[in-house]
Amino acid sequence: MQTIGLILVVISFVPIIISIKFKRNFFNVKEVIIDHLKLFKNCKSQYFVFYGSPLLLSVGLALIYNSTKAFYDNLSLIVSIILSMLFAVLAIITNYDYSHYKDKKKTKIQNVVTETINSIIFETFICVLILLYGMIILIIDDSIESNMIANKVVTGFAIFLFTVLLFDLLIVIKRISKIMLLKTTEGDQET
Repeated sequence: MQTIGLILVVISFVPIIISIKFKRNFFNVKEVIIDHLKLFKNCKSQYFVFYGSPLLLSVGLALIYNSTKAFYDNLSLIVSIILSMLFAVLAIITNYDYSHYKDKKKTKIQNVVTETINSIIFETFICVLILLYGMIILIIDDSIESNMIANKVVTGFAIFLFTVLLFDLLIVIKRISKIMLLKTTEGDQET
């Protein structure tokens, strides 16, 4: 019975993987990732900061830490809070009226808002991935006995995703502060 369940879990990811490979209207993860990575086009060394460092950190932490159910429970709680915050920020920046800015300033603020939206959508994808991953690991961990190496690998992957989430959250914060700064300087010019 467990073997059939595991086979169904693996098969359930086939449509998702196919959807990632080909452009789809409702589930285009590839486009989200590409749009997010465009932020680093002028400074390629940032790829290492935002993705290489988390990889090294996650491998190191996975080697010294054995994850438990409490780890995934706490991770799910933290990620859920971050996800709700991201949706709130997305609602705020997309509902603001940027039409009163002058042409040059309007273009600049629209670019920053677009980059921020892309980062938030990427962060949302990472949050959903962590939540789904944690749920699967908790269920599978109860169903099958895992060995120490498998535990290290799944722990490392979870830590990597969470670290990428936190590092990329810094990008969102920087972009939001840039939007606020642009709004403030525009307000100062009008008075």
